[in-house]
Amino acid sequence: MTELADKLMSAKSPEAFLRENGPVSWQIFSALKSEVDRLVSCDLNEAGRLADRVEELAELVGDPVSKAFAQGSRARVLYGSGRHSEANALYDDAVKAMRSANLRNEAAMIQKPQVAALTMMGRYDDALRTARQARRVLSRGEPVELAQLDTNIGHIYYRLDRYGKALEHYDRAREVLEASGDETMCALVDFSRSNVLAETDHPDEALALLESAADVFERAGKSLQAAQSRFHIAYLQFQRGNYNTALAGYYSARDRLSKLGSTELVAHCNLEVAEILLALNSFEDAHESAGVARSSFKELGMPYDEARSSQVQALALMGLGQIDQAQQDLTRARQAFADAGNRTFTALADSYLAELAIRKGDSAEASRRAHLSLRVFGRQKLASRSAYARLLGARAAFHTGDARKATRLARAALVSSRELGAWAVAYQCHHLIGRIERGRGRRRQALDNFRLAVEVIERMRAGVAADEFKAIFLQDKIETYEDAIRECLDQGNESAVEEAFTLVESCKSRALADLLARYARHSEETSGSRLEAEARRRLARLIEDLNWYSSQANLEDNKGDQRRAETAERYRREVARCERQITLLFRRLEAEGLDPADMPGRSGVTTSDLCSVLEAGETAIEFFTTGDQVSAFIASPRGIKVLRAIASRSEVERAISAMRFQIDKFNYGAEYVDEHFGQLKRALNEHLGRLYNLVFAPVESVLEGDRLIVIPHGALHYVPFHALYTGADYLVDRFEISYAASTAVLKLCRRPATPRRSQLAPIPAADTFVALGVADRGTPSIQDEIDNLASLFPHAVKLVGDEATWENLMRLAPTARFLHLASHGYFRRDNPMFSFLKLADSHLNFYSLLDLKLNAELVTLSACHTGMNKVFPGDELQGLMRGFLHAGARSLVVSLWAVGDRSTADLMREMYSDICAGKSKRAALRRAQLTIKQEYGHPYYWAPFVLMGDPGNQTNNDFP
Repeated sequence: MTELADKLMSAKSPEAFLRENGPVSWQIFSALKSEVDRLVSCDLNEAGRLADRVEELAELVGDPVSKAFAQGSRARVLYGSGRHSEANALYDDAVKAMRSANLRNEAAMIQKPQVAALTMMGRYDDALRTARQARRVLSRGEPVELAQLDTNIGHIYYRLDRYGKALEHYDRAREVLEASGDETMCALVDFSRSNVLAETDHPDEALALLESAADVFERAGKSLQAAQSRFHIAYLQFQRGNYNTALAGYYSARDRLSKLGSTELVAHCNLEVAEILLALNSFEDAHESAGVARSSFKELGMPYDEARSSQVQALALMGLGQIDQAQQDLTRARQAFADAGNRTFTALADSYLAELAIRKGDSAEASRRAHLSLRVFGRQKLASRSAYARLLGARAAFHTGDARKATRLARAALVSSRELGAWAVAYQCHHLIGRIERGRGRRRQALDNFRLAVEVIERMRAGVAADEFKAIFLQDKIETYEDAIRECLDQGNESAVEEAFTLVESCKSRALADLLARYARHSEETSGSRLEAEARRRLARLIEDLNWYSSQANLEDNKGDQRRAETAERYRREVARCERQITLLFRRLEAEGLDPADMPGRSGVTTSDLCSVLEAGETAIEFFTTGDQVSAFIASPRGIKVLRAIASRSEVERAISAMRFQIDKFNYGAEYVDEHFGQLKRALNEHLGRLYNLVFAPVESVLEGDRLIVIPHGALHYVPFHALYTGADYLVDRFEISYAASTAVLKLCRRPATPRRSQLAPIPAADTFVALGVADRGTPSIQDEIDNLASLFPHAVKLVGDEATWENLMRLAPTARFLHLASHGYFRRDNPMFSFLKLADSHLNFYSLLDLKLNAELVTLSACHTGMNKVFPGDELQGLMRGFLHAGARSLVVSLWAVGDRSTADLMREMYSDICAGKSKRAALRRAQLTIKQEYGHPYYWAPFVLMGDPGNQTNNDFP
């Protein structure tokens, strides 16, 4: 702050300033306004405080010119805050007062920033007219002032997508400013030039300018402008496919801009974050982020940016399948761009409408819209957008059967998209060309293009860090992998089968495998040790708040006639808020906390990986789907074979739905079950038999041995294979069966054991059994279950009743060789990462397990639905199980449905008795199931539990 401004701010009051400094001329106010202008690019809050004092001082002085400078000061702060309409009104008043006082040069100096305010309001003609008025005066003065005006005029032409004209003004301004030696002003022009270069497909030049400008702003203390440059750098990183780097950059810039008071720039951050979320297929989040930005721009009176936000929201709605609403919003956004005279964004809206028409099956409309947008992009020499328009035209032609036109447009789009690094367009071009070549019978060319499409997708995926985003990134790309897999298998040779297997693994639970590998690499630290301490404290506070609001909501719900609906709803809203904030914070921690070694690479899992991880007598069945066909790899230590098209996926899914419907009938209550027990068993056996015939009978003849590892796919994750019914018996009568999410996950679960240290517990005793139990009226057998199991182990620790707390679990779980949790379990279909086990003081979900480091050989979740997962594209499993796997559990016993209280206690007693007798985990679970089957009969009681992960060798028989 200058000495003059410092005096004003440090004075007790404006009156005191006047007493100490005597009469104040308008030149003093001019100097104070210059200091406000400087502070706006450093800290809007500081600038605002100084503008307050300037206004108070002008009120005391009382002359119109002093007030005009005070208005100019306030207008500059309002402009920096994005309140352009209010700023413009003050600029108008200030200009009139200065002209009345014959201060024409000062009036022109006020008009210079007014041009920028009018531009941001979309009033381009008014902005150009004001610029012409200012130029007539400023051209007679200092060249630097005219250069600054030229920069603002460049902004007008940039908004009007007249990029050549914009660069002409920027370049002219920079030449003058460079000669003057004003490094900061040169950096401002370079920042503006970078926007044009980014739009016209010169990202490397744009990035170099932005990085240089950011460094200059930082050195000059221009914090706000530095943060603005940083988030523009983040956008270029996004365009290069570096999603994680981009999000981390946006989060950091947004925090900084919020602290500096820039509502407008925060809104821009939110809009561009929404664009990244769109690319990651996180459509609900993208819609929300763009909506926040849209509200801000609407409040600030910025129609152009409001329309951009509306367009991103429409694309999110398209991704969510809300086609009609998306079309309405896109059409309105297109009209807004057309009204503003922005041809580029009008054409961009046309291209999105072409995409929407393809999804609606209207190829003629898609072709028309694609052609309209291509004409504009071609004239503007926007190569990457032209490539996208050509791709849309190619897709429309393909759907109408015009293979020649489709090929021509796709190849043209491919050339430019690969040159420019527009990978989202490039992979689609390769995929489309591959499908065209396959239709022509040119199988080798088809496979080559499918391979290239997968290669590009894998390159894109390398920039995705957050576990949540990895689970949805492949949503619109699975078909590419399936086409490549199908084409490889059609080749029929050994190397092609090997390639097909690697492709299957590339799109199966990759995020889970990455998560387990990451925590295996960091086994000597707590899972969050690389994260900011304050952020981790915030996460802990949010989890505490979530637990409190959840408990209050449940208490209110249990009051019966005394329940207060409004109070309960308020608690539920707070629960939803906490869950949302936890998800967003964890997403951010992953983006900012990962080091480069933790970023995903190619899967590279081979058939030899699967065969080598199998033990003698083991056979693995790895299912996969291509289109509507369910196929399977059958692997043993001696080799692998593939069985294709063993069933129809749609038929399998119908059978699974029918099976689950029959199991859910046990929720009707004990009286209903007792009355219809025989009928229920026959009905379920019918569907279990149907599934046996569909997915197991076709592979049974090639199986070796009686120990199976099933690696399901899609809806098959919900199938208890051990309960499939042959018509004479169940598979549990013939086989020991365990499960794995993928070969990569199985390999990680079977890696050599290494102790995993925790800040909360020492290295465990050899055979510690830690059991936690929370019983209630519906599960009275839990206490007996815990007591019976603890009696089997010499080093047993029981946490029951009030002792079954999160803190006790975190302290003692790392000491366990066997960890057993018996409680009420709940699967959240709407938000699977918040599926939970009930503790005495909280709900145990994925996020509350983040700091846990397990050394356990086996973790058993003896509760309802603990093995249920929501299966995302790419066969990603999200649920409670994920948290225990990433904490270090090598094996998990979990349930696929609601379980019986007494039958579960009996099954657990039998299983652990056999484990103590030296049986493997898989053998022990099977014998327990056979025992309970004999006693209870219906699969509901004996079949819900499955063994995930390492099924284990024979355990050490060193229990008494």
